[in-house]
Amino acid sequence: MALKNIIFDLGDVLIPLRREEARKSFEALLPAGNPQTDIFSFKTLDAFMDYETGQISTEAFLERIRTYFRRDVSGEQIVDAWNRIIGDFPEVHVEMLRKLGREYRLFVLSNTNEIHVRKFEKEVPGVDHLGDLFEKLYYSHELGLRKPQEEIYQRVLSESSLNPAETLFADDLPENIESAGKLGLQTLHVTPGMDLPGWFNRL
Repeated sequence: MALKNIIFDLGDVLIPLRREEARKSFEALLPAGNPQTDIFSFKTLDAFMDYETGQISTEAFLERIRTYFRRDVSGEQIVDAWNRIIGDFPEVHVEMLRKLGREYRLFVLSNTNEIHVRKFEKEVPGVDHLGDLFEKLYYSHELGLRKPQEEIYQRVLSESSLNPAETLFADDLPENIESAGKLGLQTLHVTPGMDLPGWFNRL
């Protein structure tokens, strides 16, 4: 069946992630001798999961993780460190999306949070807002669901009236690709170093 729709993940698909820079930024805020030195360990905390599914506010999230940092660290410093993971949106991806938008309906489906959204939505070269390149942006913290829950894909398909057989889902995590494939979506596993514009040029 012909392809009519494309759903993109953001992190490490359209936007590169700077894990080492983020890790170092968090380390600089931790008390001396604190073993909690890895930014990604926060992903295992209930607070992170609650925040990414919109169950708690930004203020509540910052308050719940503040105990890991030195007492003199401000909320603004935590937010800055939290955002260091977000790389620059490549101009070649903007060009790719503009080209694809002339032929396909384009969407975003991302596990993300309010702090990161405030950072990346308005830092896309050549457009005022990320949403200018897509028909709709679907975020986990707004939906109350997160990938790889099948319900989040079903929600997108239903709300945007998409036929899964006519829809391609591009993501970097195998578990997300697997759950989307079970619902009949076409899938693209984006791997490190992959030439995404080149892949879509071959469609």
